[in-house]
Amino acid sequence: MMVVLMLFAIAMAGVTGYQVVSSEFGLAQQSRNGQAALAVARAGLQRFLGEQIGQVGDSVSYAILDGIATVTAQKVMQADSLNHLYYIRSTGSVADDRTPALPAQRTVGTYAWHRLSPLKHKAAFWVSGGTFKVGAATYITGSDYCGLRPATGGVAYAGSLSGTVYGSPASVPYASYAAMYDTVGLRWDVLSSESFPVDFDGSPPSWGSLPADSFPIVRYRGNLDAYSSWSGRGVLIVTGRLRFGTAFEWHGVILAGSMDAVVGTYVSTYPPWVEGLVIAGLSGANASFSLNQGTYRYDACEVYKANRALSYLEVVNNTLFEVNK
Repeated sequence: MMVVLMLFAIAMAGVTGYQVVSSEFGLAQQSRNGQAALAVARAGLQRFLGEQIGQVGDSVSYAILDGIATVTAQKVMQADSLNHLYYIRSTGSVADDRTPALPAQRTVGTYAWHRLSPLKHKAAFWVSGGTFKVGAATYITGSDYCGLRPATGGVAYAGSLSGTVYGSPASVPYASYAAMYDTVGLRWDVLSSESFPVDFDGSPPSWGSLPADSFPIVRYRGNLDAYSSWSGRGVLIVTGRLRFGTAFEWHGVILAGSMDAVVGTYVSTYPPWVEGLVIAGLSGANASFSLNQGTYRYDACEVYKANRALSYLEVVNNTLFEVNK
């Protein structure tokens, strides 16, 4: 009897020990999965905020590590026509092998402003430095052809200006490249980066396949001679040197790292035409150049439509929190 009792006691102790160890292992795994789900939720939220350009979508899911992040956005307030407040919520799910139907989940949330018009409207043509010479065959005007706002400055520049431009005032000088860059209100290092998502990269779209009200972001990494084949609308980003060519026409916003001369020998019968605004020399102070051909006129409607494509989310400070279910 003593031997049987001892064996029973040993067996019970072993079962109890196994249950304790198994329970602790389960709790540890559950805690680890919960932490992983929280990390997935935070990563999904950051990715959504970083990649959100243009209109804010309702819901999106990302596969991150061993989990899934589901992000939803809900507009909660409209401060004005250009600033909308959103509640962004991200739920991270990590599967548990023991209970596949009940994955570990954690949820985080934050509030963010949707800035619908990040680019400041200042002038029809901006150039960051050097001597900017406007030729007699060049027409630059800040008078708004859309008629939505009063006449604005025709040229904003950091350097020196020669030639005739139109607007009220006709030109707006800045003390330096840095002062002008700060006024633009855009992050050129972000827009010119290969990782920045755009609608079309390297070549223009087939415009006939797009809706007439579509104003996409088109980017070219490097130096571009823009002829008629590059004509279009929206936001044109040229990371290197941009030079306008024959029959080039653009409606919206043009952003360039630098700009080269547009002279009569380069542009023939059909000079370039831009309705919106041009900003050149975002990579640094632009070299002196001449603009001897073309029409460049400010149009608030075209700029507004293109500007919407550059809209982004700006997180409200100190609003990141974990959501209690």
